[in-house]
Amino acid sequence: QSQCPDGNTCCKLSSGQYGCCPLPQAVCCSDHLHCCPNGYTCDVSAGTCTRGSEIISLFEKQPSLKNVPCPGGSACPDGNTCCELSSGQYGCCPLPQAVCCSDHLHCCPNGYTCDV
Repeated sequence: QSQCPDGNTCCKLSSGQYGCCPLPQAVCCSDHLHCCPNGYTCDVSAGTCTRGSEIISLFEKQPSLKNVPCPGGSACPDGNTCCELSSGQYGCCPLPQAVCCSDHLHCCPNGYTCDV
């Protein structure tokens, strides 16, 4: 599973995976590498996006963000750690391989001990 940041559009890459176009509601181009703003048409051979007489350069897709799966089916963004909340659900600690504290609210960097 992958995701794109807010304001981006998910577009399929030639690998079959998804990448992120750095535009909201973008048009994904047929070359699976580029995208254009909403309302524009891809002209892959010319390397442009066109809308009437308006011509701009194609935008390049970026790799998508991989999700870290959490128990129960939820997920956190790549580089985060899933930590159980007091409700029994999982939240995201914004540190990789973090230590989840026993208070179910805080987390510490890997190798540190919680002092709650």
